[in-house]
Amino acid sequence: MTPQEERNVAVVRRSIDGATNSRDLDGIDERWADDLRWNGGSLGSHSGREAFKAFAAANASGAWQDMRLEVDEIVAGGDKVVARFTNCGTNIGPFMNTPATGKQVEWLGSGINSVRDSRITEGWFAEDILGTLQQLGALRAP
Repeated sequence: MTPQEERNVAVVRRSIDGATNSRDLDGIDERWADDLRWNGGSLGSHSGREAFKAFAAANASGAWQDMRLEVDEIVAGGDKVVARFTNCGTNIGPFMNTPATGKQVEWLGSGINSVRDSRITEGWFAEDILGTLQQLGALRAP
């Protein structure tokens, strides 16, 4: 890994540790570009840092309590940083039109981040939302 790729990985890890795991939403200002684009598949897309912060705040304090993202693997190439992760949390508020259940759930995901000038400019995420909804009891497993 080049020194620049190592710096990019550090930016992504600080973002995960700060915004997701520590609920430090102010850290988004330090790690994400003003004109960021966040693409979360079934969780929607958000343009601009303020829209992303509102989305992050809703997840951190609305649907999930004690949410934690553990990086299982992280790789970098050029300006891209790819992370495969396991996420978990206790459902305390509505999630995708499913009422709060109080259940602890765990789901897998991956994210591709573009990093420029030590800030994340774009993120593409895929998470096992179907598995999450099944654990919440919103859907029956096949």
